[in-house]
Amino acid sequence: MATLIPSLNSCLSKMTSGEKRLARRLESHLEDDYSCWFDLPVGGRQKYSDFIVLHPARGLLLLEVKDWKLDTIRSIDRASVELLTSNGIKRAGNPIEQVRQCAYQLVNKLQTDPQLVHADGRYRGNLICPYGFGVVLSNI
Repeated sequence: MATLIPSLNSCLSKMTSGEKRLARRLESHLEDDYSCWFDLPVGGRQKYSDFIVLHPARGLLLLEVKDWKLDTIRSIDRASVELLTSNGIKRAGNPIEQVRQCAYQLVNKLQTDPQLVHADGRYRGNLICPYGFGVVLSNI
């Protein structure tokens, strides 16, 4: 069972239904050596990713969760999304771009620690672990 930080019970009130479902899945389906942070600020701009998942051998994964339904998405492009809401059309940032920016903020911050980067060779100066990012569309 993965470790969720903060504990699931302490952050349930701040989570959307999709975030709750994903947190429960992460906690119950990942092995013991995974750590998962919820809503952790990253970098100088205090960007937030819904979940940051860390495994010592497999690296980092940043996830953004959206509870959108397929029929509410009117359009989507690289920078933004248009959603149909009860108050009409709402424009929001593209979640993959949001989590991508957060991932780069985190990687840049981690690369300032000499123990977390390759000291020499082909990957000199790069983070010693792989990283990725993605979006979970919990209602699609």
